[in-house]
Formats: sequence, structure tokens, C-alpha cells
Amino acid sequence: ETGRAGRDGRLSHCHLLFDSTTFYKIRSLSHSDGIDEYAMSKFLNQIFSSGNTMGCICSFPKESTSRKFDIKEEVLLTVLTQLEIGEEQYLHLLPQFSVTCTLYFHKTSPQLLADKDILLRSILNKSEMKDGSYVFEVPRVANDMRITMNEVFDRLQKLKFSGELSYELKDPAYCYMILKRPDDLNALSANLTKWLSEVENSKIRKLDAMFALAYYAVKGCKKTDGCSGSEHTPCIQKRIIDYFSKKEGTPDDDYCTPLRKSSTFLQSDIKVFLQSNSFAKFTPRAVARIMHGISSPAFPAATWAKNHFWGRYMEVDFPVVIEAAKAELVKFVGKGE
Repeated sequence: ETGRAGRDGRLSHCHLLFDSTTFYKIRSLSHSDGIDEYAMSKFLNQIFSSGNTMGCICSFPKESTSRKFDIKEEVLLTVLTQLEIGEEQYLHLLPQFSVTCTLYFHKTSPQLLADKDILLRSILNKSEMKDGSYVFEVPRVANDMRITMNEVFDRLQKLKFSGELSYELKDPAYCYMILKRPDDLNALSANLTKWLSEVENSKIRKLDAMFALAYYAVKGCKKTDGCSGSEHTPCIQKRIIDYFSKKEGTPDDDYCTPLRKSSTFLQSDIKVFLQSNSFAKFTPRAVARIMHGISSPAFPAATWAKNHFWGRYMEVDFPVVIEAAKAELVKFVGKGE
């Protein structure tokens, strides 16, 4: 981590703390934002579902959608943003709102109020009765009235101040309007998955380069170019300059990491893990995250960190664990388990 010393122009010193265990942990966490193409495809199908009409307000609750697809909320937003500002503009993102509203009437009966107020008439028509209260989805009413969700809330606020009703909001959601439907949803899914993978791989390469620099300063420096004792400014500066002078994507054998590319017991441990947790629906990435000790929306640390295999294979390269999980899941499903 970098500090702020030296910004005033005076002499400052940076202390580099080297610990390979921390490196393994940070590198594992770099895989927490990844999405498999299968999950991406299902998510896009929800975004562009036939019930979502072009030009109308669409929404999906952040928390439940995140758990459903095992994708972090901020990654869901990243995908939506790319669909808005990418090469093709498929969506127009709207402000985030809590979209489920529960109405409580206090004075005039709902029907009498609805006779005088067209908005309340729409709300009553699109509400469900729960425990004597009216529950409705704000986007449905806004679309019915051809107004914005802000206008719905403004009208409800006026009725609240008059003492006629009160309301509660829940289910914070991402809201958007569809401007264009993809010609090929599978191709779009593949492209978005590839793009996110490239972002992830870029973060990994930078982290590996930092580890290699730290490892060289601590373990490999011959102290022939001005370094002495714990002072390694010359060799660190040289390697930083070398790093930035290389073309992006150029492989460098010096930037290697101590991650293992295989493990004797990985395959058998995944098999045991799947058998002992047959109640859960895993993807290869979900299994790999658990083996690396990475929390995710569908498999949070609060529950899964108690598992015997949590974080056991943090020192094995993440893609290797995914491939092993994929092979075992194929066998597992093939047996009908």
C-alpha cells in the first residue's frame, strides 16, 4: 500500500512490508468480481425479458438479484453501465429507487380517495392486499400513468402531509429503460463476459508485477547497483521503470508468482465437498471461490467460512481450481446427484 509522504517535496521514506500470505489473500479477492458466461446470459435474459417493454421503466431489486445470480451488486451496476455507455446503447439508466411500496390509509377510505385522484386509482388497480395494506410496484404505476417515479413519490408525499396516508418503501433496485434490444443475446453475453475477464486479468497482472518487485527487493537483489542493507531504492526504481517501458500485455518471465498450478488432493477434495453439500446448487466459480475463501452473494462467508474446505486452496491458481470444479461437477451431475 502507498502512503502520502513526499508530497511536500521533502525527503521521505517508504517502508515495504513483504508477506506472501497477504499476497495470496489479495490475489484471491481479485477474482471476487468475475462472472461466468452462463450467469451473464441469465442476467441479460432478465434485463431484456419479454415483459420489459421498450421505453418503459424497468427495475430489479439489487439484493435478491445479486443472490440469484451470485454476482455482486456493484458488478451488476458495472454491466448495466456498460450496456448504457458501450459501443451500442441498449439502456438508459435511471436513479436507484426502492420500488416496493406499502400504503396505509388513515382518514378517507381508499375508494373515495381514488375517485378523486387518478394516481391512487392506478395504485389500487395494481396493488395486492397484505395484512390490510396496499402493496404495489412503483415502476408499474409510473408506466401506467406515463410519469416518472419521482412524480409518483411527490404525489404520495403530498397525501402523506395531508394526513390521508403513510407509506413504506423497500427493495432498493436498479432502474432503467430499454432503448434497443440486442440482435444476438448470446454474442452480447460472450462479449461482456470477455470484457470483465480482461479487466480482472489486468488487475491480476498488476498485482503479480508488484509481488515480483517486492520479492526481488527482499530476496533477489544482489546489491550491486547502490542498494545496501534494507535500502532498495535503486533496484525498485529500475524495475518500476522497466515495467512501464514494456508494451501492455508483454509477457515477462521475471513477473512470476509462487502460485501452484496443480494440487494432489484438489480433485478429490472438491468431490467430497460436493457430496457433503449436495443440497446447494454450485457453479464451478462458486466452488472455486469457496476453496479460495472468497465470500459471494449466494455463498457468504458468514455461512460458508465454517466449512472445512473454506480457503484451503488459496495458494492454487484460481483458474486451475475452476477447471477442477468444472470436471467434478460434470461427474456429479452425470450421476444424478
